[in-house]
Amino acid sequence: MSVLNKLEEYKHWRDEKLEKASGSVEDCFVSIADPFNLSYKEKEKAKELFARNNFALFQLRNQKDYIDAFIKINNQFGLFNYDKHLYSQVNGIAKITQTNSQEKADFIPYTNKQINWHTDGYYNPIKQRIRSFSLLCVNKAISGGKSAWMDHRILYILLREKNPEIAEALTHPKAMTIPEHVVDGVTRRQRSTGPIFFIDENSDQLCMRYTQRKKNVEFFNSSEIKHAVKELNEVLSANPKYHFELLFEPGQGIVCNNVIHRREEFIDSSETKRLLLRGRYFDKISL
Repeated sequence: MSVLNKLEEYKHWRDEKLEKASGSVEDCFVSIADPFNLSYKEKEKAKELFARNNFALFQLRNQKDYIDAFIKINNQFGLFNYDKHLYSQVNGIAKITQTNSQEKADFIPYTNKQINWHTDGYYNPIKQRIRSFSLLCVNKAISGGKSAWMDHRILYILLREKNPEIAEALTHPKAMTIPEHVVDGVTRRQRSTGPIFFIDENSDQLCMRYTQRKKNVEFFNSSEIKHAVKELNEVLSANPKYHFELLFEPGQGIVCNNVIHRREEFIDSSETKRLLLRGRYFDKISL
């Protein structure tokens, strides 16, 4: 794919993406009868949604073992090579819920706080690039916790149509750096530097790594890139037409090619905590 540097190819790709993009969350659901054996019809519907929007939502019936069902769904979408990140458990699945552990609470997903726009694994080195992730809601909060996301391909198009120089600046190989993560003198994660938009060499697809966090992130010290990041944030805020929003109900989930997303803050029930299962993969979705 040469959409970054070949104008005619970009125009064709742009027109196709904008024409096919869905605008309704309700149109993006696949109802799954048996998570251990997806039907041909279910797979075809999901395949169409991945092509249009880079994600598919799914709805399950009640399950005895949500983790096992979740893993099998991910596998049937070609997701096997999982990220063994901090706090992940069986087959790389993490339980995203509010924690009482102070150490774990240093990571915002394990709190009830708002999470701003980001892609998963933006701090990972290139060899551990997160190409897809999935979520499955087991319990929802008593209040709040809505998720929002946007196809980063559309985001790139909006930026490039606004100003091609902005989009180009965000492909700079040193555009964004995440410093190393050190705890008690031990390095848990190495420094990670790379572009914000790039073509993934494995899938030949446009990908994104980004976070709106204010701490522990460094942008390349140039006026062009700092301006481009400012414009990126403005475009993210100003285009609700291309945003998808959903308060996940138990049994609902998403599988996507690491689209940019955020989460609102929430309040837990005193009896049952909000719980989502999450998988992160080095694979791109394939059917």
